[in-house]
Amino acid sequence: MHSILERYAKGELELNELVDTFEWEFESSIPEPFPTRLFGKKYDMKGNYYKQGVEFLKNFKGYSDCNILGVEKSFEIQIDDWIFNGIIDLVFEDKSNILIVQDYKSKAGYKNKAEQAKYARQPYLYSMWVKEQYGKYPDVLRFLMFRKRITVDIPFNVDGLNEAIQWSRDTVTEIRNCWSYEPSCDKFFGENLCGFRNICETKMEKK
Repeated sequence: MHSILERYAKGELELNELVDTFEWEFESSIPEPFPTRLFGKKYDMKGNYYKQGVEFLKNFKGYSDCNILGVEKSFEIQIDDWIFNGIIDLVFEDKSNILIVQDYKSKAGYKNKAEQAKYARQPYLYSMWVKEQYGKYPDVLRFLMFRKRITVDIPFNVDGLNEAIQWSRDTVTEIRNCWSYEPSCDKFFGENLCGFRNICETKMEKK
């Protein structure tokens, strides 16, 4: 989905080509098998993701009335004595000249405001580069959750940016001071998605 939306925003795909492209490329774009169970029950994740992707693209209206400024923009910025780098899915101005940083997510939604705030750190850190590049911070940080066709808009505020910067500093400090890396296990990720799930010693011990 990221690839299709990127190519559309760059003018490499037309709006009426998106569904067909998704259908043609779906199998070849996913090298790993989908999980078939969720919370102990059978779950057709592959079928659901496929149907939701098609429905999203059928209803996607595009950006014909927007001024696209950047697509998959890779950047680096200095924070203290280290470099933060990222890739912004889309930066654009809408028809009302609102500057938006948009991030595509396959999540179905956020459980609560705390989880949303955690995810918002990413576009908040991106906004530092946006300020350097375009002379102002974005007006809106947007998550486009394509599976459920949900748009979550977070109005930019400096307090949110400062919290994200402090979180990044605390994280770097924690990494630099850490000498013991204990396993942190997530059952669903560990059993279905982790690239080392078939040889993981920690997983074997828990069986």
